[in-house]
Amino acid sequence: MSNNNNNKERKIVRILGYGQYVVDDNVMHEINTVDNKIVKLLESGENDDSVRAEFERHLKVLNIIVEEKGNAIESKEIVQSDVVIPGQDITLEEAKKLFKGEGIIKDSDYL
Repeated sequence: MSNNNNNKERKIVRILGYGQYVVDDNVMHEINTVDNKIVKLLESGENDDSVRAEFERHLKVLNIIVEEKGNAIESKEIVQSDVVIPGQDITLEEAKKLFKGEGIIKDSDYL
């Protein structure tokens, strides 16, 4: 019996300040790819406006992926989130604490 990973695992993603969405493995893979780019960017040690601008761009991409490809959960429904994407108001210092190592998504869980 081969495990070809065709099962579509559903995950709950929260965008702070916007709500929760149900996404499948393909969307989680896209989120993980951007998450890894953010980790790499913030681990560069640079702390200038260009890093901040690039980080904000990647964070917006995360939001777009989830909002366009996920299914919104009713705000009345309370569900535990598998992944939490920070709001746009996160500081670079806060982001560096959050987006380190494997980032907000543990690679082994979704690959």
